[in-house]
Amino acid sequence: MYRTLFLLFLLLPSCSYFPFRSKAEIIAEVNKNQLLASDIALLIPPGMPYEDSIAMLRQYVNTWALAHLMELKAQKELPKELRDVSQALEEYRRALIVFQYEKSYVETRIDTTITIEELQKIFTENENLFILSEPIVKARYIKIALNSPNLEVARSLYRTQSIEGTYQLEQMAQHSAEKFETYNDQWISAFALSRDLPISSEEVIRSIQRGYLECADNSYAYFVAFLDITPANTMGPLEYQEATIRNIILGRRKQVLLKDLEKQVLEEGWRTKQLKVYFDENE
Repeated sequence: MYRTLFLLFLLLPSCSYFPFRSKAEIIAEVNKNQLLASDIALLIPPGMPYEDSIAMLRQYVNTWALAHLMELKAQKELPKELRDVSQALEEYRRALIVFQYEKSYVETRIDTTITIEELQKIFTENENLFILSEPIVKARYIKIALNSPNLEVARSLYRTQSIEGTYQLEQMAQHSAEKFETYNDQWISAFALSRDLPISSEEVIRSIQRGYLECADNSYAYFVAFLDITPANTMGPLEYQEATIRNIILGRRKQVLLKDLEKQVLEEGWRTKQLKVYFDENE
């Protein structure tokens, strides 16, 4: 291994790959496992500096060697009953094949059309599933540079409720705001909103009751006006829960399909005599 690495250090820095003397050049060896030049032919991106190429090669060799050395260590020190993983591997292989078949079976048969009546039925029958753990809001959000000439305009207009003020705000935001969002038609959680702010979701929640939020970081000012609020520990509106309800309905349809599949497979096993039992149920 060290002989080969020494040869690598002599290669020109401009090479985008390592020109070993042959593809069978052994780069590293652990027991009877060999890492060949052909195994790493595409490892080094074209144009990478020589020192970085060597560092990447060393890291790859160490990772490759560690995997084989750990296996040798385990084979040596684990008791025989723990080294035999053939049954576990077979069970995993069987489960993986069945999973892939079931997935394909469901995807080609499931009806993904869901009516508003079905959504409403699940919503009203499972109220306890849709209690909010945090408040959700409809909001107006503006992110604007601290050095923007329109900073004070944004500050004065972001809470406006008039049609004229809203129009002026939107026109200004198009040209000056780094980001402008109006969540009038969709609910957003305090946590999701906090991801666009330099403050925590707890601070967002504390600001909701007063109806607005202002904060800043080193470069930007953030203005949020809360236009509608649904408090925590209350039932969230249907439109906010729709994606969750759709998943519940599709999950139930999936289970029905899989139960039908299991029934069909068992019946086919009996019919084709692939399934045989050797006990008398009447004894």
